[in-house]
Amino acid sequence: MVLSLITLQFTNGIVQSLFFANDLPTIERIVIFILSVIVVYFTLKGLLWQLKGVREIRISKDNLKLSKISPLWTKTKTYNISEVKNIDIKDETVSEGPSAMLQLLRITDKIKITFSYGYETITATSGIDQTEAIELKDIIENKIGLN
Repeated sequence: MVLSLITLQFTNGIVQSLFFANDLPTIERIVIFILSVIVVYFTLKGLLWQLKGVREIRISKDNLKLSKISPLWTKTKTYNISEVKNIDIKDETVSEGPSAMLQLLRITDKIKITFSYGYETITATSGIDQTEAIELKDIIENKIGLN
């Protein structure tokens, strides 16, 4: 929501400065155009993730692969199964304040499945409810062999 308002204001400024400012030098128009392309890219990236983004968990014999797949980009991280420890469900539900509003609007996630990998805590997935989290945790633990 906030990103949409900022993008709308920024787009209005770009259109006005590119097409209605006669006294603006050419170099400044080029800079504004380049900045607008960058803003549009990141806005589309976020919008496409919200509309069509998918998190994928693949477990093979030796590796755990976490992928974020979107129409505009794909990001995959691979983890060695032997170093994956302590799969947990983290409930980060907040009842009041700005974080509660973000959770109500589904901008931030309440439930996350995490695991320890070396000295890091990795978020495997989020945006699911408690029942799904319990089922998914059990599936991952059974596939990896942490039971």
